[in-house]
Amino acid sequence: MDKTSKLLLPVTIIIASIILGGFFYATQVNKQRSIEKQQQIKIQEDRRIEEVKSEQTRKEYVVKRKDDCYKIYLQEKEIWNNVKDFYYSEIRDICIVRYNSSEPAKNKEECKEIIKDIWEVKDKSLQEWIWDNYRNCLDNTFCKEF
Repeated sequence: MDKTSKLLLPVTIIIASIILGGFFYATQVNKQRSIEKQQQIKIQEDRRIEEVKSEQTRKEYVVKRKDDCYKIYLQEKEIWNNVKDFYYSEIRDICIVRYNSSEPAKNKEECKEIIKDIWEVKDKSLQEWIWDNYRNCLDNTFCKEF
């Protein structure tokens, strides 16, 4: 038993060290995962804040452009007696003032030729421009872009 008693203490110490080391390692791994999760949440929150700021900046820009467009419309209306209306195109970022035309009006069939292939056009700004031309044709108007 003498040999067994001599081995028992070192074996117990080794087993206890392995158990304590395992608990310490598991705690550190858990802590690291928690830190990484917090960092991911912070990164996602920062991205969300940047998106909100970017959207707010875009909205402020659109409001300013619409206001500028309205001012252009008023100026044109003072100069010309055929000014019909205006609008701001966000897609093309331009102000469009519409005027009544003195040209003879076209019939609906002639106007439909303008949009016959519109569904094949993928560019949204080009689609909008085609729809504007179609509307001008139907209403017997023309546009100026600012």
